[in-house]
Amino acid sequence: MANTKALCIFTSVLGNAMVTRTSIHALDRLSGLDPTYVILNGDDYVNYPAPWWARLTNPWQAEFIARQKTRVERQRQFDILWLHGWETVVAFQDLAERMPAAVTLDSVPATLDRQLRLKGAGSWKRSVAHQVHHRAFRAAAGRIECWLPMASEGAASLEHDYGVDPKRCFVMLSPQDIGWWASPPRSFAPPWRALFVGNDFERKGGEFLLRLHASYLANTCTLTIVSNDPALAGRKLPPGVQWIRGATKDQVRDAYWNSDIFLFPTRQDFGPHVVAEASAAGVPSIATNVGGVPDLIQDGESGYIMPREASLEQWAERIHGLLAEPEALRRMSGQTRRFAEEFLSLERFDRLVSNVVDRLRAAI
Repeated sequence: MANTKALCIFTSVLGNAMVTRTSIHALDRLSGLDPTYVILNGDDYVNYPAPWWARLTNPWQAEFIARQKTRVERQRQFDILWLHGWETVVAFQDLAERMPAAVTLDSVPATLDRQLRLKGAGSWKRSVAHQVHHRAFRAAAGRIECWLPMASEGAASLEHDYGVDPKRCFVMLSPQDIGWWASPPRSFAPPWRALFVGNDFERKGGEFLLRLHASYLANTCTLTIVSNDPALAGRKLPPGVQWIRGATKDQVRDAYWNSDIFLFPTRQDFGPHVVAEASAAGVPSIATNVGGVPDLIQDGESGYIMPREASLEQWAERIHGLLAEPEALRRMSGQTRRFAEEFLSLERFDRLVSNVVDRLRAAI
């Protein structure tokens, strides 16, 4: 029996590299599958310069570049299609008409629009652009056989905003190598250590966090910031705040292992990998109720979910209350690790990918 030939068009731009690596790992392990990968990256914006009209919006530019980079592969014969990102659904809807297709994605136009509006980004130009992309995606969505959104927010939007049958949606969360993240024993005792990980410092709530630490936490805990955001370069940070730049993967893991709580006051997010990493490392998270955060934290059991409008004082009260009860913190650490073992393992994701490929094969 001939192998199933799969065309996989993924992206490593921004925070998508981890999902791409994990997806390739899962697909390569499947027997009887012959995948061809096209990985979109930042260099493509130089290698495939877009015309003026495509540069009017970021999605149009991304779609143009994706089509240009895949010109050779689009002429070949494949059995199934695997895409990443809602922009590729629009860009390759012609391919999805020819073969069964699956899509992994963190957001859709509707969820992106809602989060931007909550941030106060509501210009008429952006609203017009949203309507254009929203309609284009809705027209293309019916061609997709299987959806793998990172969070239940995305799955709900696919159903309610785009008419996707919920039976075609499989929430993937943020898969982690659970064994690699397993933490050595912790003491859960002062001096307390808080951690933040994130490259887009302002969007992830970094400025809020610095004010929080300076005003309310400086005498309670230290704060480690792991970030490559150049905006932090040359900046004088408050006492008790350490910035780690250019960390290796092992150094990032050590930062989690050496922390008692993970603080993530993000303003815009869909399926934050860092909260999943904290869970895998057994570090309880306190994070903003945005996007996929509620999928990754069991409020009051494995961490706390803070309202988007919560003040510095409310954050400080929650943090101080948790650090005042070391045994509660220890229980949360165990609970968040158990959650990761059950819902965030690579084995779970591998099974999910295998089931989706079986569905695509059955639809050929």
